Formats: sequence, C-alpha cells, structure tokens
Amino acid sequence: MALSTITIGTTIEWAKRLSFNRNPVIGNSLEPALSSANMIKQTILGPPFSWWWNNEEVAFTCSPTLQIGTITNIEILGGVVTFTLVAGTPFPVGTGFIANGAVNVPTVNGQLFVVASSTNTQVTANTTLPNNRLVADSGTLTAATTQDYAVPLSEFSHIEHVSVYDINQTPPKWMEMEVKNNLALDSLPDRPRFLNPHVEDGNGNMTFRVMPAPDMAYPISIHIQKAASLITSINQTWAPIPDYMQYVYNWGFLALIWQFADDPRSAMANQKFLAGLLGRAEGLDEEQRNAFLNAWNNLTGLEQMKTTQGVQGRGV
Repeated sequence: MALSTITIGTTIEWAKRLSFNRNPVIGNSLEPALSSANMIKQTILGPPFSWWWNNEEVAFTCSPTLQIGTITNIEILGGVVTFTLVAGTPFPVGTGFIANGAVNVPTVNGQLFVVASSTNTQVTANTTLPNNRLVADSGTLTAATTQDYAVPLSEFSHIEHVSVYDINQTPPKWMEMEVKNNLALDSLPDRPRFLNPHVEDGNGNMTFRVMPAPDMAYPISIHIQKAASLITSINQTWAPIPDYMQYVYNWGFLALIWQFADDPRSAMANQKFLAGLLGRAEGLDEEQRNAFLNAWNNLTGLEQMKTTQGVQGRGV
C-alpha cells in the first residue's frame, strides 16, 4: 500500500488560500467540500483507471457438485419464506435453489426461489406463497446451478482480468476468462470461459457467476480494483491515493470549489487536474481517454464554461 498521510482538511486549507479565504466547509454538513472531495476521489479510483496501489487478487474454486442443505424448519410470512437448515455453507445471495421433500409445508416443493439472505443455518427468499406459521419440517434445498460463488469483498469496484486454472491440461496452466456484464444459467458442464459480478448482498459479500457450469474443480483468480471509500470527515486522509498524487487531487478539488463560487479560474484548475490524472494513468487507449474526458466535462459543465468564455472573449 502506498503512503497516504495528507488529510482532506489540508487540501481545504490550501484551496482557501487560493480562493480569497472563502471557506468551502459550511455548517455541519461540511459542504460543498465533502462532496467535492468524494467526487474527485471516486473519479480517480473509478473506471477506466487502474492503479497498482488500489488492486486486490481474490480467488475461489469452482465445484461441479450442486450445493444441498437439509431443512429443519420452514416459515412463510409477509411474502418471505425462511428455511432453517442444518449448519452448512451459506447459499450465495442472488442464486436460485429448489425445495423438495417438505412434508408440513408442501407448497414449497418444486418451487424455484432466489436467495435474498443466507447464513450457515438459514436461507430467506421472496415468495408469493400464502403465510404459514413456523413449523418443523424435513426435505432439502438444492442449488439450481453450480455457476455462482460468494466471496467476501466489501471494496469491490470493477474487474481488471480473470484467469482459470485448467487442470485438464498437461501440465495444467492458467487460461484467461472473458468478463461479461451478465450471464445466464447453463446446463452443459465444461471449463468456465466467462465470468461476471452477479450480485452483492449489501453486507460485503460478492457473488460471481461463471459460464459454462464447471465440470471439474477449477481454481479461479480475479484481479479487481477497489471502490473508493466514502469521505465523511475532513480529518480523513485521501487514502488509498498516495501522497505523491497530491498535485492531481488538489487541482481537481480546487476546480470544483472554484466552480461552486463561479470563479472563472475553475476551467484552468480543471485542465491541470485532467493533465495530471491522465499523465499518471497507465494502460489507457485513446478511446478510453476520450470517453473519460467527455464524461467528466459533461458532468462538471467545465467544457461548456470554456466555450462560453471563448465566445465572450471574441465578443460574439
């Protein structure tokens, strides 16, 4: 992890000296300074940018065996069905499962449910079935697919690349997988060739889906970029952005503060921010650079401001 010691408060004090000592921290909301700092941080850490100091390697091993849980109790209340199970591995949130063998609540048998929440002893899912008080029952829950795998990952932003270890090769070797936005269920097992971030449960657990369904226990390695943590106090640092990028985020922050104050210098500060950011970024192609520039200038309105200033300057 790169060194990050500079606080948001330090950047605010610097910006004040260049803003006729106007204070961008107003009232208990700390605005507009707080939102400006978050916008700049999220921009630097978001796509299309990739940074060596902000990545993580996560891994899981596929299983060709369907996950099964043993039911001990069932309750249906207010459109939610709750299955209590013998302790085991939690079913990944967002994945499908089918109930079978229930005796006291037979309406659940053969139904396809989608996991809303899951622990090692309980699974909940939304349902249109009528209410049924909590009763002891038997039967099983069987996962509808072997394609979904939950990974604890509270800081997930986006995937850089994915590799699968092909154990069928002699010798075994790593093969690149293609990242997709979404993937369907698949019944024909093979070596997985595609992966997508399927769903996040709101508690820091990310479920990834592979396709095709695995026919063997393939290890999969995912290289991700971390999401920007929220700035809630001016005493926080710019972490994980390293101190040597101060010249980048300072100018970006100042550009937004000047824009809030209708200061014509905001366009100049914005250009310094973009030049520093794109100068530091590695691996971007021309299309990615242009897409980012267009999106940023449309978001901030600074491109329009430059055009307006140019027209005024020409006296048109």
